[in-house]
Amino acid sequence: MRRRYITMIIAVTVLCALLSLTGCAASYTADRDYQTGLELLAYENYREAATVFEKLGSYEDASILLMYCRAVLAAENGEYAAAREAFATLDGFRDTKEMRDYYEGRETETKGREALETGDFDAAAELLMSAAGRYEALSDFRDASQRATGCLDTLYDQGCTLLRDSDYAAASDLFAVLDSYKDSSEMQEYCEASRLEETGACLEAAARFEQIPTILDAAARAEAAREAVYQQALALAESGEEEAALSLFADLGSYRDAEEQRSSLVRELVYDRLKSRDYEGALFAMDAAPDAVPLQQADEAEIQRVEAFLDGFVSSYLHFSSGSIDSYSGYSEVLPYIERNGALDKRFRQVLMIGSYSHSSNFIYYGSTLLDLFRVEENYYLAYLRATASVSQPVGPVEVARTFRILVHDTESGMIAGSIDDCLYNEPNPSGRPVVTGPLPGGELPPDEDGDGIIIVDVKKKGFNGTMIIVLDPSRVFAGGPGFYGGNGMLLEDLVRRYDALGGINGGGFIDEDGGGSGGFPEGLTIVDGQTYLWADSGASAAFDENNILHVGYFTKESAAAAGIRDCVSFGPALVVDGVGEYGSHMESGINPRTAIGQRADGAVLMLCVDGRQLHSIGASFGDIRDVMLDFCAVNACSLDGGSSTVMYYNGVYLNSPSSASGTSRYLPNAFLIRK
Repeated sequence: MRRRYITMIIAVTVLCALLSLTGCAASYTADRDYQTGLELLAYENYREAATVFEKLGSYEDASILLMYCRAVLAAENGEYAAAREAFATLDGFRDTKEMRDYYEGRETETKGREALETGDFDAAAELLMSAAGRYEALSDFRDASQRATGCLDTLYDQGCTLLRDSDYAAASDLFAVLDSYKDSSEMQEYCEASRLEETGACLEAAARFEQIPTILDAAARAEAAREAVYQQALALAESGEEEAALSLFADLGSYRDAEEQRSSLVRELVYDRLKSRDYEGALFAMDAAPDAVPLQQADEAEIQRVEAFLDGFVSSYLHFSSGSIDSYSGYSEVLPYIERNGALDKRFRQVLMIGSYSHSSNFIYYGSTLLDLFRVEENYYLAYLRATASVSQPVGPVEVARTFRILVHDTESGMIAGSIDDCLYNEPNPSGRPVVTGPLPGGELPPDEDGDGIIIVDVKKKGFNGTMIIVLDPSRVFAGGPGFYGGNGMLLEDLVRRYDALGGINGGGFIDEDGGGSGGFPEGLTIVDGQTYLWADSGASAAFDENNILHVGYFTKESAAAAGIRDCVSFGPALVVDGVGEYGSHMESGINPRTAIGQRADGAVLMLCVDGRQLHSIGASFGDIRDVMLDFCAVNACSLDGGSSTVMYYNGVYLNSPSSASGTSRYLPNAFLIRK
């Protein structure tokens, strides 16, 4: 009995010892596995770490670490929504905030690359740049820095691919997004230069290529672009298109011998025009290159001959016009000159009507100004009016601003004068129309030769040319429109046909964002076909009342109705109001094509279009067209829409040279038209 008891005690003791040893062994294994899991985490082996932590169950924080590993694995598998939810649950645990931001970057990057594959470059750029920004904010976290660079490199490489494929617009957009990354700003400039070259703006392209000489073949392309323009200019000169060639040679500047070519061409033009007695054409050509034609001051004998001729002519004319006894004999002394140039008598009458004439050691017009004479070539002379007698006479190219210029041609039978910046509308003109270059003598309009109540003259001023339609009966002028608003406007020629009109000019302004407006939304007060519209605010209105009187000012619907306005368009500014010209700094700004309408005291309506942005006519300021209206004795006048909208159409043809892309009319919201 005693022996059995002792045996039982020994067995229980052994069993307890065994159980104790087993528990210690189990605890040791769990701790070792936990450490293994942490090591796997450190090496970013999340899948095996998850297996370890799953086995550990509730040991320590194994369950949380398991959730962490599964969140990372979900993100790596592209299950970003599930990963975000898990990271949100684990907020604050280990580096879950960085992990969340990192994988949001990964998600954005993935979407960006997918957009790139589909060709949606705008979306790709936005997404990849956003991803790069997230990565850069994480600094040294995992491979964030490398991924940021990868996103930018991907966009850069795509830009280079588009550039190689000549998709310059898309490439430029990508490089613009990259901004200062690598040489992206220079690559964008290269793309923009290439786009300009594609549109034919070779010189602008060359200038931009020259700013980035080390980028790709920019230096060679700049040279090639300039050479292409140079060859084009040579071809134009060879084909007789001298003015176009001059413009290109001027733009080429010092490239090769462009300056010499330009000077040679100007000299050729000047001499040809002088010989054909196109004096104004010669003066315009000289303005294109003032140093091209050297001027030599005429010697005293030549000056005396010119003085004697002019003095004799004027004296004879004054005797003739005064009805003196000597009038016919005096007039007969210069009759041979008049017979050889029928316009001479008319020209000098206009000079005398504009200002007083007297004679002294030099030609003196208007009392205090001197006319200097220079030899151009052989028997051709350039005379110009100096501002005051105190200005020293220049020798060589004229450097003093010329306000009045006359070319005098010395022939065997006498002198023949041509002029510019003065009103000599019998001057020869390629269009066959009279030319007005200054105030109308005595305010008298040129004659209505065909008796149709319409007088058309060309206006020539320093720097610009224009055309004026004068409608003697103001009731024939009215405002026409497309019939409805909200869609497109109409071309001027179509508006003329719609109303079976004789012709007309463009009218008021319209909503024209980035120069691409359709003419369907007029600005300011518009009254057409008895209907009144008021869209966006605009400037002064040009409005005819029921008595055919032109009003210029700011109208509301109510004030227009009270004034009995029948037709109205809006743009501005006012040029002449109640016979007084408008002045101010705003009147002298902006050299552009211009359109204006005015009315004289006798009721005649003045419709003016001035060309601009072209070699033959740079353009005019508001002050310039105000002065033209005053030259024609307007009592009221208003500027209409200008720029590429400026257009004049009459008897089936455009009378001006529009600067619009089409070379004809833009779509217009309204126009002032002329009834047949």
